Amino acid sequence: MYTFHLDRANGTPIFRQISDALRKQIEVGSLRQGDVIPSENELSASLRVSRMTVRAAVDQLVQQGLLIRQQGRGTTVARGPITKSANVIGFMSFSEEMRARGLLPTSQIVEFTDKIADSAIAAQLGLPSGAHVIYLERIRLANGEPMALERCHLPYERFNGLMSYDLTLHSLYAILERDFNTWPGLCEETVEAMALDGADAGLLGVKRGTPALRVQRITRDTRGNLIETEQTTFRSDRYRMVFIRQRGAV
Repeated sequence: MYTFHLDRANGTPIFRQISDALRKQIEVGSLRQGDVIPSENELSASLRVSRMTVRAAVDQLVQQGLLIRQQGRGTTVARGPITKSANVIGFMSFSEEMRARGLLPTSQIVEFTDKIADSAIAAQLGLPSGAHVIYLERIRLANGEPMALERCHLPYERFNGLMSYDLTLHSLYAILERDFNTWPGLCEETVEAMALDGADAGLLGVKRGTPALRVQRITRDTRGNLIETEQTTFRSDRYRMVFIRQRGAV
């Protein structure tokens, strides 16, 4: 039985407190796609509120597309966007994020090769002009569904051994840590909204012009060395980012 702390003195309507509590459970993964939430009668009894109040809370989440009422089954969690909280405390690889949400991460390799870096990639990795890099392009999937398109460059001289690995099922960061004595320690990310062109839309299985989030990441290891520049394009219907900010001293 689900129980929430309801503050009847803070002025926020009770139905909104209930809907906010359910929404939070969906966002953090406590309630997952397809899960059946307790009935209105059960929630009413558990929370000691009227059934009408519970219905108003559930109606709000149904209208927002987070819950679905299904005849004969009850109210279930809809397929919604995966939420990533972005802050200065830490960052995870795509594989780590998906596993943390109970999803199985896999990849489809589009291209995996070594090439000469252009001037922009070389500068981002702190390499001289004309340096060799490893180029990895993957479709990232969660439970078999395309979620993102990842294009990654790494210094070839340092990581050329990666070329012998199967990166369809394994996390790149896990391999770097385990076999290359390299621990990603700090990243700088730039996020922008964009519309998918025909090629990227085809790889992600959506229509051309579909909204997306493009994240540009430059990563350093724990020693401060540049190890990766990565551009990841996320389907915005299946992924969203939440930024947590703390006001600093002025």
